[in-house]
Amino acid sequence: MTEYPWPNPRDENLHRLRAAWPATVQALPRGARVTGTVIARKPFGVFIRIDGMPDALGYAESTAIARDVVPPIGTTVTGEVTWHADLTYEVELRLLASKGPAPCIGADEAPTATARLVHLAHAFTNFANGTFQWVDLQHFRLPETAGDDGALLASLIAHERFGNNYAGGHPGGDPERHGPYWRERITPACYDPIDAHAAERHLRAWAEQLAPLPEHLRPDLEAEAYRRLRTADRVYKLRDLGPAAFHDWGGVHTEFHELVLIDRMKRTLTLLVATDD
Repeated sequence: MTEYPWPNPRDENLHRLRAAWPATVQALPRGARVTGTVIARKPFGVFIRIDGMPDALGYAESTAIARDVVPPIGTTVTGEVTWHADLTYEVELRLLASKGPAPCIGADEAPTATARLVHLAHAFTNFANGTFQWVDLQHFRLPETAGDDGALLASLIAHERFGNNYAGGHPGGDPERHGPYWRERITPACYDPIDAHAAERHLRAWAEQLAPLPEHLRPDLEAEAYRRLRTADRVYKLRDLGPAAFHDWGGVHTEFHELVLIDRMKRTLTLLVATDD
């Protein structure tokens, strides 16, 4: 039995899992391979919603995860059933190594920055609840003749405030690094489009995966992050570039989530980073 037996007691139905447990054990014998989605992270592993088994809950401890790299919320994973935890009705899994992140195209193939973004404001929300989590937002004004999304992402990457290691530094204070990665390894092709509602769900789940968000911070996140997500024309997510793209001390963050929100009606671009240190 794990120290944290449930990803979120408010969302999981113990009675439903218990009622389905005999069928779950029969359908998922030891050695069976499954796929699923990470729905919560805890200090010692991840909880997984198993595909095709709505009444089953998978759990993988960090010691049973290939390379001991804990996948973030929303990641699709493949695993092998190793045990059935009868006390908690969890299917224990050993996650299998993924093929790794898809490579981004080279800088010589990437769209070029055709116009300069104008920085408007910077907002920083420190959760201050013992989780060391925080959200950083940089707001920019789009040029009057904004190009396509690829050109806007190129303009963001080229902006001096993009040089930020998000580990005690400040925007523009580390020109060679961006988060855990070497800046030169990031191109517009490293950003994948994501549904705004899915992005909001993932951000909300990350924000409260370890502890409830302090009530006085909810209006701040609603105004600065969630509302902007809902009104954006397009949302992009920086993919996991993997250790090969880490800079010399990259990987110090437990999780690193980055979204780019483009709102052409309001002529704004927002760079949102959610992480910890």
